[in-house]
Amino acid sequence: MTRPHPIRSARAAIKGFGFKQWFLLILNIVLVLGSVACLLGLRTVSHALITLDAADRFRGESELRFAQLAAFLPVGQGKTEEDIFRFRQSLDTALTEQSMEVPEKGSLYIDAYSGPADLTASTENGTASVTALGVGGDFFYFHPLPLLGGSYIDEDDLMDDLVVLDEEMAWRLYGSTDLAGMTVYLNETPFVVSGVVARETDFATARSYTGGGGVFLSWSALARLVEDAQIDCYELVMPDPISNYAKGVVEDNFSVGSGDIVENSGRYRPGRLLEVIRGYGERSMRVNGVIYPYWENAARLTEDYAALLMLLAVLLALCPAIFALVLGIRALRRSWKQAKETIPARIEAAAEQRKEERLEKAYKKKTGGGGENG
Repeated sequence: MTRPHPIRSARAAIKGFGFKQWFLLILNIVLVLGSVACLLGLRTVSHALITLDAADRFRGESELRFAQLAAFLPVGQGKTEEDIFRFRQSLDTALTEQSMEVPEKGSLYIDAYSGPADLTASTENGTASVTALGVGGDFFYFHPLPLLGGSYIDEDDLMDDLVVLDEEMAWRLYGSTDLAGMTVYLNETPFVVSGVVARETDFATARSYTGGGGVFLSWSALARLVEDAQIDCYELVMPDPISNYAKGVVEDNFSVGSGDIVENSGRYRPGRLLEVIRGYGERSMRVNGVIYPYWENAARLTEDYAALLMLLAVLLALCPAIFALVLGIRALRRSWKQAKETIPARIEAAAEQRKEERLEKAYKKKTGGGGENG
């Protein structure tokens, strides 16, 4: 018995479709395409921010896994540089206890810290109020803002009289972005412009950064200008040989009070996005006194979008999946019913055929034997 060709069977089935079947087919195709579009959107959103890939860049070709973390401190409970230095000593001890060898001419971790203050910036062309960010460590490794001219500042600089302007502030003060070596006064203290940077252009940062023109200077310089300045953000990339090891080290050695410690390297994993969905309304309420910097607000916005897209992708795929499951069950039931009807008949036919073959063999043997005796 010849089996029907699957393609021909499918064609025949489609030709027999009525309105209901065509409607269900088109609906499920649209839902599947919608689910795929949501997944593509999720991928785009999860790669939108350049501030969340420091762990991948720092890891390079190493086989060791790294985690990127950020600690945000409540207003009035910030840290000093001495606190940062003490934590680095604790971190060195923790990594040594894990027998992790520091690579030659390298380090097992990289960090940065920052805190804001309102200053007055002035040049020969005029004066402007500015949101200044005092930075330390490798801040521009975590925030690789595009350079339009000059260079970044670094904590290894011998002098702390260098500043980096963002593009808006550069135009407001000088009408240009080619400013390396120019002098700007912050609260009447002279600083040298090291470089000019452009702000991030992604959709989330565009909505979260509302500070106008800005200035970046070393933390030590900001502490000289503003006596009560405090570090309210600490960022770190360090080894994470087992899940939550890095976060545990930070929680045990870097007290944030009622603040937050966030693992940036896992923000878009399904488990994390599921937590965002479960706390969708509550996460908008801030009761611990933390004022997030704009880059964390941008990250939280992309998290919300990613969680929503993941939920939509699942919901859109649910109907086609159930439809396919129902069709599969029906096909199995039909096959089982057909098998129950055809298998016994085939067994009986095969038995009958074997019986006939045995009888035929016996007859031939008998006939052949009779001829020889004659």
